[in-house]
Amino acid sequence: MEGKILVKAIISYDGSKFHGLQIQPNVKTVIGEIDKTLKKIKIQTKITTSGRTDKGVHALNQVISFEIPDFWKCERLRDLLNKILLPEIYFKKIIQTKEDFNPRFNAKKRSYRYIISPVTNPFIENYVTYYNKEINLQLLNKALQILKGTHDFEYFSKNGSDVNSHKREIFDAYAFRYKNKTIIKITGNSFLRGEIRIIVDFLFKINEGILTLEDLKAQVDKKKLINKHLAKPNGLYLERIWY
Repeated sequence: MEGKILVKAIISYDGSKFHGLQIQPNVKTVIGEIDKTLKKIKIQTKITTSGRTDKGVHALNQVISFEIPDFWKCERLRDLLNKILLPEIYFKKIIQTKEDFNPRFNAKKRSYRYIISPVTNPFIENYVTYYNKEINLQLLNKALQILKGTHDFEYFSKNGSDVNSHKREIFDAYAFRYKNKTIIKITGNSFLRGEIRIIVDFLFKINEGILTLEDLKAQVDKKKLINKHLAKPNGLYLERIWY
């Protein structure tokens, strides 16, 4: 009788090709494609993820886990999966892990980056968010400082988010320029559904003078719900997860 081992995989994927990470009926998703591919090579397993990403959102280092028969060599499995799933999904690494490893609950912190471009063309449209207004980097960084620390981020989550608590901690948040692009980087213990995209849309409105730093603070403190619009998913990347 064959034994099983639990493996941890680090994957990257092009979110523009999928209707999100998690399996959904009748649409193409990241985990749906991985699950189908594993079944093709006779691996029936449940895939656990570190969390979900929405339609159009990319990942540089998403973490998943699943069981495989113990006769599989991890490197051989990685090469075979990449042969089938590239270029949309790439398995960077597959390693054996502890039996009680959980990509979601064992994660200590996560970082996201959001890439904003003042120009666009058909080749980068799916991978950056086009924004043609001048960005006040100093103002954005003042706004991002307001988010740091532990807060109840209920007003920065999609409606219908099924969580026990909306309390989250943001360890670091800042914006910087790289070549002609503006990058927003946010690191926290975990994030609610839509949280980063709602934050980015708020930042755009502060940058344009539609909303103020005081408005952001009022929403962070749950004194007032002012803005819950989502920025486009194109420029959002799950960057890294720490364990």
